[in-house]
Amino acid sequence: MEQPTTRFQDWTNLAVGFGLAIYPWVIGYSDNAVATRVSVIAGALIFLVAGAALVRFAEWEEWLNMLLGIGVAASPFFFGLTGSEMATQALFLAGVIVTAMAGWEIWAVHHPEPPEPLPH
Repeated sequence: MEQPTTRFQDWTNLAVGFGLAIYPWVIGYSDNAVATRVSVIAGALIFLVAGAALVRFAEWEEWLNMLLGIGVAASPFFFGLTGSEMATQALFLAGVIVTAMAGWEIWAVHHPEPPEPLPH
């Protein structure tokens, strides 16, 4: 499904993906190897998928980013990272944002705005 204009949701996910990749050093949880790996790998994947959606939109990219976002949000609990408060907050919040942006874009694709009425 072709999308005529680039939506800010892809730019938001691009920024969140980049942020995830550098968060361990910026906000200080690089000493946690698992959290750092999850953050860098997930951030790079989200960044790449959002970048691909900016180049040429495809709905599957949004579904993939939604799955990645859910995985990132769940990762602190799945990998037992809840002892690292900064990592847990960063990963959970980033995952929620990516999931929300991708979900919003999927919803917009299936619920386009009605056309403007013709003037009388």
